[in-house]
Amino acid sequence: MALIEIDHVSKTYKTRTGDVPANNNVTLHVEEGMVFGLFGHTGAGKTTLVNQLLGLLRPDSGSITIAGENIVQNRNMGRYLCSVQPQSSVPLGELTPRSITRLMAKMRGARDKEIANQIDDLFERLDIADWADQPGNKLSGGVLRLACFCMAAIRPGRAVVLDEPTNDVDPVRRRYLWGAIRDLTENGAAVLLVTHNISEAENSVDEVAILDHGKVLAQGNAARIKAETVGSNMKLQALTTVSRDAFTCPYWANDLEVRDGEVIVSFSGERAGDALLWASELQDRRLLGDYSLREMSLEDAYVRLVGNKEESTNAR
Repeated sequence: MALIEIDHVSKTYKTRTGDVPANNNVTLHVEEGMVFGLFGHTGAGKTTLVNQLLGLLRPDSGSITIAGENIVQNRNMGRYLCSVQPQSSVPLGELTPRSITRLMAKMRGARDKEIANQIDDLFERLDIADWADQPGNKLSGGVLRLACFCMAAIRPGRAVVLDEPTNDVDPVRRRYLWGAIRDLTENGAAVLLVTHNISEAENSVDEVAILDHGKVLAQGNAARIKAETVGSNMKLQALTTVSRDAFTCPYWANDLEVRDGEVIVSFSGERAGDALLWASELQDRRLLGDYSLREMSLEDAYVRLVGNKEESTNAR
């Protein structure tokens, strides 16, 4: 049995212009020890789903259980069983990362003897020990974000919900953070990770679900979703300073796009040799700068499923 079970959940908001579906028959199962990624545009329904998991909202239909507890019938159990890092960092004021993390640990039942070492270990893991005793109103955005993660991680519940945990965090400490997220699963906790940074999360999640307009478009591990959407296609990306008119889509390519100073060409993997020869010739003609060749990513699969469209504001 999965630790988190969301079955056929629907939630609709009533507005002046009519009913707006935020979640439409959503079913997700997250196993113990799993990092599960929840991806989608702003407005895809991620926040509404999380709020129902925490018992902050009641679904119109469907069921939600965490560790066998019915969250729809007993909404307080959602907040009891889940540790949460919200999308917006909590303002600490004069409180320090150490003091607020200690407070959260005690609220979740930790004993004084075990708290100090656990806090020290966690701060060292994330390389923020130098700021452990600085007032929150003097911290940078990245350190404050990591302090908020520590509040959720110091005494994790059966389920841990992390909403955009890497926002404002520098690249080096981001790597430490991904390791710390994986550490949360060692005691059997299930981690639900909500993020827009799909390329960064791809190698750190076990399974993902892609939401759009409240519906689950795809679910499974990254390899399966990529196989079902982009197959064996590859992509060549190259820097350029010339316009789209300077390029013709090669006969062997599926698509050629020029945006933000880059040329992006997608093609079947068997055409990799043609792509490299094409890029080398155009580089000699000074139409292309540095270029790279790689397999399609989970982010490419996401764009294929959801589309390069304006972010929806209908769902929440």
